[in-house]
Amino acid sequence: MTLLLLTAGGATAGWLYGQRVSDDRAAAAGGGSGSGESQEQEQEPEQPVRESCPAATEASAEATGSPGGLVEILFIRTDDDRQVWICRDTAGTLFYQGYVGPADGPFEEGKNALFLTTVEETGGGYLATNRTDEGTTTYSVTPYRLTQTTNGNESTFPVAERRPN
Repeated sequence: MTLLLLTAGGATAGWLYGQRVSDDRAAAAGGGSGSGESQEQEQEPEQPVRESCPAATEASAEATGSPGGLVEILFIRTDDDRQVWICRDTAGTLFYQGYVGPADGPFEEGKNALFLTTVEETGGGYLATNRTDEGTTTYSVTPYRLTQTTNGNESTFPVAERRPN
């Protein structure tokens, strides 16, 4: 009988010690108060660090009435140095900036650069539309390809580099 009482007492003491250690570890990790009750801490999901959009894009957006503060949502570069930025301003408006040339070259709107305000989010990317007297061109931008369609003629360019990865 004594052996049974000692065994039960030892088991209880071991269980209580284990609970105490568990509570202390949870409290040290910020997950509890040490009182035996677990408290869940709500943490905001980690947001990816966003690149700023090119200065020329920021200036063009502000010229259209944007409050500015553009951040890069998607950047792609094709093998033939076609570069596209999809940017969002602080009001949530999307912008398209296309550029053909070296990474540090100057943007010349109408020559090697194209800024568009008609951008919509699609299931797997973005669709920007450019309407001119010559017709309509759409730019479908995904992390994997750029597809340019002008008056029904489609050209696709595979992506060599992208952000975010």
